[in-house]
Amino acid sequence: MDKRSKENFKASLNVQKRVSDGIDANAFRKPRQATRLSKQAFKEGKKTLKLRRKNYRKLKAGSGLQVVAAKKKVLEAKADKTVSKAVFKNAKKSDPTRAANKAKGYAKNQVKQTAVNRLVLSPLEKDDTLREGSDLYRKTQRAKSGLKLSKDVVTSSAKASVNLSKHTYGLANRSVNMVRGHGFVRTPSELSFRKQAAKRMRNFQNKLSAARKAKKAEQGFSLIRSILKGQQTLSRAFTLIVTSKGLLVVLAVMFILCLLGILNMASSVPTKQDDFQLTKSWTYFTKLDADNSENGNSFYTPLDDVMFYMNDQFEDYNLQDQVPVGSNGAALPNQNYEQYLTGLWSALNGSSPDYKLTTMEALETDKSSKYYLFPDDYSDFKERVNEVGYDSLDGQLQFPYQTESLVINRRYGYERNGDKTELHASIDVSSAPGQDLTSPMHGIVNSVTDPNTLVISEAENARLTIVGINSGRFIGGETVDAGTLLGKATKSSLNMTYEKYNEDDKKWEKVNPAFYFPKVTYTQFTSLASDSFDPGKSVSERAEAVYNFLTKLGYKKEGICAILGSFTEESQINPKRAEGDYLSPPVGASGNSWDDPAWLAMGGMDIYGKYPNILHRGLGLGQWTDTSDGSERHTLLLNYAKAKNKKWYDLDLQLDFMLNGDTPGNQTMFKNTASNAVSSSIPELTNYFLTYWEGNPGDKIQARVQAAQNWFTYFSNNGGSDADMSASSKELFEKYKDKIKPLPSNKETQQGRGWPGNGYEPGNCTWYVFNRQAQIGHNINGYMGNGGQWGYNYTKTPGATIDSKPQVGDAVSFSPGIAGSSSLYGHVAQVEVVNPDGTFLVSEMNTLGLYSMGYRMFKPGAGMTFVHFK
Repeated sequence: MDKRSKENFKASLNVQKRVSDGIDANAFRKPRQATRLSKQAFKEGKKTLKLRRKNYRKLKAGSGLQVVAAKKKVLEAKADKTVSKAVFKNAKKSDPTRAANKAKGYAKNQVKQTAVNRLVLSPLEKDDTLREGSDLYRKTQRAKSGLKLSKDVVTSSAKASVNLSKHTYGLANRSVNMVRGHGFVRTPSELSFRKQAAKRMRNFQNKLSAARKAKKAEQGFSLIRSILKGQQTLSRAFTLIVTSKGLLVVLAVMFILCLLGILNMASSVPTKQDDFQLTKSWTYFTKLDADNSENGNSFYTPLDDVMFYMNDQFEDYNLQDQVPVGSNGAALPNQNYEQYLTGLWSALNGSSPDYKLTTMEALETDKSSKYYLFPDDYSDFKERVNEVGYDSLDGQLQFPYQTESLVINRRYGYERNGDKTELHASIDVSSAPGQDLTSPMHGIVNSVTDPNTLVISEAENARLTIVGINSGRFIGGETVDAGTLLGKATKSSLNMTYEKYNEDDKKWEKVNPAFYFPKVTYTQFTSLASDSFDPGKSVSERAEAVYNFLTKLGYKKEGICAILGSFTEESQINPKRAEGDYLSPPVGASGNSWDDPAWLAMGGMDIYGKYPNILHRGLGLGQWTDTSDGSERHTLLLNYAKAKNKKWYDLDLQLDFMLNGDTPGNQTMFKNTASNAVSSSIPELTNYFLTYWEGNPGDKIQARVQAAQNWFTYFSNNGGSDADMSASSKELFEKYKDKIKPLPSNKETQQGRGWPGNGYEPGNCTWYVFNRQAQIGHNINGYMGNGGQWGYNYTKTPGATIDSKPQVGDAVSFSPGIAGSSSLYGHVAQVEVVNPDGTFLVSEMNTLGLYSMGYRMFKPGAGMTFVHFK
């Protein structure tokens, strides 16, 4: 860039106007706030300029678009710094609360007062009558000035003391940690005195709860309990204490004051229930999820939000106790906590068949909601949850391997298994075969009876069972600390069961292990049969190309869909994608960018900002990059394309590269995923692919699993629910699919599936309608003959009636030959939508062949009988 170009570019930035705009914006802020924000902007501007200069110096030896773009960014950052500096200087100058400006104010005021004394008051003092008034004025002014000065000095001293204390503590805290060998860092928040104190308060509260249940409590505790329950007023309690004698009075008063102080601190803990009641509440809510998981719907309500809300509103509650009337907007008379939770489940998920999902946050912040929290209460509640969470529970566990969040593929609680609901009293955690595992707790290893299982006990308080670990290092009796290497994972999932000893019932009870880990991420989430997954034609065509390519090689549907789920997040399954291509040129894409080596090689701060270790931008389906730690998958892809004489953005080329051109380790991990070698579970396969092939553990894991499961459903329906329909059938489905509730699922349409009791020939119209009726909750007879016979065999189903007009949910029986049906067997279909003009839409099977789905529109006419089932 020549000198004139630089000058023109600088002029285009219009620095002066931006400075003026910044000053005008500060005029609407409080002076102190304007100074603080301006200072922060100035510091950010200096930091950005430093980073961009450093990046420019690295590229300076080269040439081309990268150097030009880097130089422009330096000039932009320099202008930003100039603007922020000027705005900051103006804000400091205009801030009357700054010490320097106050000092100037005092000086000006002193000069002004001296002038007043010399020019006005001195002539007046020559008159004996006016002298007294002049003296009084002088004293008043001196007193006001002294008072203001004293106030400012005290305020400034207090602020200086607070800042000094903070910095002194920080320096001392860092120094202590350095001496202990932890490095020159502040103590983590989870190990701070506040959180440790919260745990102690939780223990105290549990003991107090047990004391309340004692049949014969001491008099002091009885009095305290009566105060807490509202049976005794505080003034009355003090009157009783005062009537006692001598030292007992003093001790009683001190005891009550201390107790009330401790209880006030304990109220800040977001979990008031003990481990066992908390687990029972969690388990009951999972049973509600499992009971409603049918007809293509799977419920996995986010339960942590529910648990914290209930503990905030009702504290240490028992499921069988009655909810206090008026304690909450949703509380009803004669209602226990199980019934209350059932109502809360419906508020979060809706009711059959028109389920409608929402969140606890939405219920807590919606003024029309029965679960609404006032803004101050909500803010305080969320702060306590974020700061403490479940940390107040005893027996906290460490991660079994290095991670930021433990990925749970199967949660603790009830789950649907066919027609039954069963309790899964443990959690399944994602791992990888051969991965090193460390002890989540301190304790003693129990005798080893299974080479795949370890049990660690902490005295008589807690014990943890881990299944899926090589236990060959132990024989039993060894003491292990938290973080001690235990062995290696033997499969792609760890099963963990956590038990605690219940002192009240004198027995071991299982608790939810997820409560005790620092952070967890669930891969199970609610999915409804009515959910519409519409990837769009171009995306679905690319996904089908990937699916067909890999299935021909013998790879499995679950693994392929796990890969597609990750590619959906990375590139929208588009091989012609490059990270940052959406930005403005020259960093973003233009017409010839895709074949320009200089453009492809961009990376670092130009695109990623906070990831300078990425040397060359990500390309293709998997967004392959070159990084400073030695990874060269970006370069490998380009070289592989040259060797094959193909464009790097060719879809088949990239699929071939994953199997044959990528690094050997990545080829193995890709094949492990696609072949279901590490698992047959879509969440586990998706997490494995993300962690090891992509090398980005935890990144958008729930979105990737959701996408993977969407693709699995899509390909389970032979490429979508309308894959085998005629053109007109597809158009009808697209037009009315939002009104068909719920949509038919795999269970109603796929070979080898179907509902119990179905006695009809699989793949026929009668087989499908029986399944569809079962899906919407109708239990009909499994042997009513051919489709054309249902119009008079309907009496085999108790309560069934017939009509000449259609209703949604009816079965419509076509007499032989009607609507193109068989002249021998007739036909039967399901009424899905009834329009105001009387026309109706049906879903049907076997008009184009066994298991083929279709949709048609009819008007009621001769030879049609509508069978209504209850």
